[in-house]
Amino acid sequence: MGLKRKISSIGGANAKTLTKNFSALAVLQAMRYLIPFIVLPYVTPIIGVTHFGEIAVAYAIALIFQTVVNFSFDFIGARDVARNREDMDKVSEIVSTILCARIVLYVIAFLLLGGIVLAVPKFREIWLLILISVVTAFFSMHVSEWFFQGIEKMEHITIVNVISRVVYIVLIFTFIKEREDYLLYPIFNLLGFVMASMYSILMMTRKYKCRLFIPPFSKILDSFKIGKDLFVNQVCMSLCVNLPNILLGTISGSVAAGLYDAAGKLHNAGKHSIDVLNRTFFPFLSRRMDKHTGYRRINFVFSLLLAALLFILAPFLIRLLYSDEFLPAVQLLRILAVSVFFTGISSAYGVNYLLLVGQEKLLRNITLTVTLLGVVLFVVLTYLYSTVGAAVAVVILNAAFALSYFTASRHCAVPEISEK
Repeated sequence: MGLKRKISSIGGANAKTLTKNFSALAVLQAMRYLIPFIVLPYVTPIIGVTHFGEIAVAYAIALIFQTVVNFSFDFIGARDVARNREDMDKVSEIVSTILCARIVLYVIAFLLLGGIVLAVPKFREIWLLILISVVTAFFSMHVSEWFFQGIEKMEHITIVNVISRVVYIVLIFTFIKEREDYLLYPIFNLLGFVMASMYSILMMTRKYKCRLFIPPFSKILDSFKIGKDLFVNQVCMSLCVNLPNILLGTISGSVAAGLYDAAGKLHNAGKHSIDVLNRTFFPFLSRRMDKHTGYRRINFVFSLLLAALLFILAPFLIRLLYSDEFLPAVQLLRILAVSVFFTGISSAYGVNYLLLVGQEKLLRNITLTVTLLGVVLFVVLTYLYSTVGAAVAVVILNAAFALSYFTASRHCAVPEISEK
């Protein structure tokens, strides 16, 4: 049975919407992760593995920063908008509260990060790259994909992302000509998010009549209380994804970080392909958790196939996308490919199950415990075995998440929710 037919058998009357949003998200993620691979064979020989590693470290820092600023609102917002999408006054309140809360967090996090950069010599050396990446995070959080995910109209945000990514490609091939142009690589990425955020705000306010206003500060505080458990979960997951690059950059140097990031980009492309499936079903499952078994089966098969493809095609992909100095990344990609399967299991039983059955605190506690153990594992294995140690730590950590979420889900009943 094909994927489309499988979704149809689960979605029933919602099958057309699910299929449409899956297609839109698939195109969005394809543009987001395939387009860099179009430019990488051109860019990496020019800027070199050292600058590539510096950009990777700055980007990893910015992703953790962005996770703090997002404060789990991507999930909470999508869930709440999906449940209130017929009431635009309520949706306007949700959107306004989230946007204001993020601005408050951005200012606080920016000041804290500035202090950290000043205190760490390795970070001071790449402060401009970090600044560009953090400003990119500001515009990224205003793209508000969660809003379009909640109303199940992802095609709008896909269109603008396709346009912005095409502009990004043109700028890369036009202006990056020598090693000193490496700063243009993250700057052009920033410009793409500026375009997407402006379009997103216009679509929300003009087409969908979402009214933006400054809510009472009590509402902002309430939003922090509601999202705090999932926030801990998201920060922990971000640390698990981005900590290896940061550690490698500080312990082993920019070359090691560049090699790991070369494999990591392909690894993340696989993980985010699974995320397309998860995000497609998230608003639907928030209303129809009785359909979780069918979704879980699709997730299992899809994750296994992706992991196998990455493992088998690792030598071909690295040689296709990078210069010869990146060939040691083949071994790293094969190790990381194993974790893609565990990522699929984690998402099926974690956010897309425990969160939706009201077990935010259980999800938080599991994630926090496993992450704390994982941080120790990352530091020890990275220090002892550099890039290979970091990759092995990722596999062990993702396996621990998958097992923990699965075990916890066995003790949580699915609530009876009738189709709307």
